[in-house]
Formats: sequence, C-alpha cells, structure tokens
Amino acid sequence: MVNKLKTVSSVQGREIALFGLEKDTKLPNIFILGMFHGDEPEGEYIIEKFIRELDDKQPTDLNYNLYFIPCLNPDGKAAKTRVNANNIDLNRNYPTANFKDSGVSPSGVHCAGTPASEVETQFMMDLVETYKPAKIISIHSDLHLVDYDGPAREIALKLSEITGYKFVENVGYPTNGSFGTWAGIERQIPLITLESWGAKSSEDFEKIWQEIRPGLYEFIK
Repeated sequence: MVNKLKTVSSVQGREIALFGLEKDTKLPNIFILGMFHGDEPEGEYIIEKFIRELDDKQPTDLNYNLYFIPCLNPDGKAAKTRVNANNIDLNRNYPTANFKDSGVSPSGVHCAGTPASEVETQFMMDLVETYKPAKIISIHSDLHLVDYDGPAREIALKLSEITGYKFVENVGYPTNGSFGTWAGIERQIPLITLESWGAKSSEDFEKIWQEIRPGLYEFIK
C-alpha cells in the first residue's frame, strides 16, 4: 500500500507530500518526482495514476522501495506558473558548484534566488539525504525527450527505446543550479529527466500516461 509519509508546507501553506511504497528497509530506494514547475501538470497526473495502479496490483516482486512526490510546487500549480510563490524556479535553486542567480526575467519569472533558499528545495534535499535513493526519475513536460545526469546513460537509452521519446545527452541550454546537477552529477545518483509533450486535453493526459507507463515499470525493475 502506498502511504503518505512526510509533508511540508509550501510558501503559501499548501501541502507537499512524500508518498511511499515501502517493502523492506534493506532494499534500495527509488524516487519518482513530479511538478518542479507549476505549469507542467503531466508529471503529477502520471505519478498519481501510477500510485493508484500499484495500490490496485499490490506488487510483491519489487526489488526497491518506491517514493513519490506528485507535486513539488503546489503554489506554482495553483498560479499556473513555472516558478513558486517567491518567483523562484525550483529547478535552478540547488546549491551546486555551477549555481548562478540569473536574476528576474523580463516577464518577472525564472529567478534562481540564492542557493537552497526555498522550502521546496530544502525538503527535496533533506529527502535525498535521508533516503539516499539508488536512482531518481523526474517527470517534466513539453520537450518530449529523455535526458539524464550522473551515471544513468544506459537507463536513459532504455527508457527512450521503450517510450519512443528522443534520447539526448543534455537539453541544449544551461541548467545552472538544477536538481539534476545537484543529485545526479555532484552526488552521482543515476537521475533521469523524462520530458513528456504538453497535454491539452484529458485525452492527451491519458495518452502520455500510456506512453510513459511501461518506462516506469522498467525503471522500478
């Protein structure tokens, strides 16, 4: 059974929850993450569908404990913005060696802030340090590709093959202060960024789920 394990309040007081399917404390852990960006709802949809399916199936052959955050940025979700309530891009806020405060964009968003300034970032960092995941998959949207950080190239290639999503070595633009850099490159945790295409309808969300679903089962093998 997938259970709610830990919560923290966002800047505006909304709940951010960690859910877990814990089989054995001796097993390694996997993180499955969604909605770093509040205008990318596909990750939350996919993770919630996956949790419900796992609850229904009650798998007994797992070789990992599974941990889920469907939505890391509920304030951005409520506002339909990339950033959190403090105008910070949560995927640029990590205290990495390449951290760079990009300042405020002309539209007033996409600011990195100061390293680990945000409660959402602090929560994620604490969870990584506590559970020490063996591998992580973070679900974003719009680019329709599979990217990776750290020692995860073979996993990324396999997921690309299974989902049909394009495999890339990197997204092609700077990602200073990203979660991928902090966890994948600097801590050498195999980390996959799975970018769906942007859903416009309920049918699109379901189609994306069906595309990604077999990749998630491969990831947790």
